[in-house]
Amino acid sequence: MNCVAKILVVLCVAAWGCHGRFVCHYTTWSRFRPDEAAFQIDDIPGKLCSHVVYNFLGVNESTHQLDLLQPDYDIDERGLERFAALKEKYPQLKLLVAVGGWGHGGAKFSEMAKFRERRNQFIGSVVKFLHHYRFDGIELVWLYPGNFDRGGAVEDKDTFLYLVTEMAKIFRQEKKQWEVIVQVPLDVSRMAAGYHQEELCREADFVHMIGYDMRGWWNNFADVHSPLAARPHDLTVQSFEKVNVGDGVEDWLGNGCAPQKLVLGVALFGRSYLLDDPLDNTIGAVTIGAGDPGPYTNEPGYLGYCEFCQNLTSDEWTKKWDDVGRCPYAYTETTWIGYEDQRSLEEKINYVKRNNLGGLYAFSLDMDDYRGECGEPFPLTRILSQYHDETKVKDWHIFTSTTENNQSNLS
Repeated sequence: MNCVAKILVVLCVAAWGCHGRFVCHYTTWSRFRPDEAAFQIDDIPGKLCSHVVYNFLGVNESTHQLDLLQPDYDIDERGLERFAALKEKYPQLKLLVAVGGWGHGGAKFSEMAKFRERRNQFIGSVVKFLHHYRFDGIELVWLYPGNFDRGGAVEDKDTFLYLVTEMAKIFRQEKKQWEVIVQVPLDVSRMAAGYHQEELCREADFVHMIGYDMRGWWNNFADVHSPLAARPHDLTVQSFEKVNVGDGVEDWLGNGCAPQKLVLGVALFGRSYLLDDPLDNTIGAVTIGAGDPGPYTNEPGYLGYCEFCQNLTSDEWTKKWDDVGRCPYAYTETTWIGYEDQRSLEEKINYVKRNNLGGLYAFSLDMDDYRGECGEPFPLTRILSQYHDETKVKDWHIFTSTTENNQSNLS
């Protein structure tokens, strides 16, 4: 940790003013689910979150300004206006807008950030948006600068930093305390091409680290997708030795980031697989494709907790625990899924506390058991919300578990 980071830690701890953030994500497309399963703005549990993010707006490829991806909902159905009105119901709540996302790609960002004039056009449109809707900041979800497989270009590494630096300067001039947040990977293989890590951490208000989707059906072997540490099989399967939460966070810390600026992302969904052999169901088992889509998310290999939590009490499913990765998984004769539960989220909360990180974010609210089909509504969100509540007081509670003896490996 460099000197600046150390000073920030001391100041934050001394003042106890750096409350741990718990940032919740709202996805506009979840409203399309059938009947009672439709997730609406009114379903957002504002008391459980410090911030809520509206996903997604985009970058217009012609004007290089902020672009409404769903104007029929954002404007005609007053989606943005109704989201902004959450502040009336929850005065303490901060509201953010996410720009980009996986489906948006990186090419539009790359073209916009390439020239100062275009960056100015984009930043100006963001300022206008924040004034109009009274939001508290923007999360730049450029996945991923400098990566050719995502529409990136060689100069993205520099122009991304220029964009963040110039936006932060303009925000300061507006004197609105708006936040510039960047969402970044924990896969260290993407760092060199797209991120001036120390400089980005200095200019951005917060850095949201994607602590999930590190594995999936596309790898052709079963695994949890958000392991905290490297497991023995990671050393032998392709290049996964450093592709885990612990090594990814250490990379950002080791490259000059103050821990209080780093926010760890956790998933409220699981990644599922079809097993090749019903008798081979361990981590690393050979798979033959994505698991069946769920009734709400409707995407192969991807299940919200709300879509499979009932399965976990069925005799058909066998539940197991990854002692090193500190995540649960479950399987039948044909299907395998890695996911998060109360125990694994408590492990991640402990990790955030021990490393003095700035908080947690969860993707996304509509993936949790929001209708309470398996018990109390929003069970995973409530666990994470406890962390935010605890950081308002001086004495933290460290959750204990059967893997507590291994904690020192990640501290």
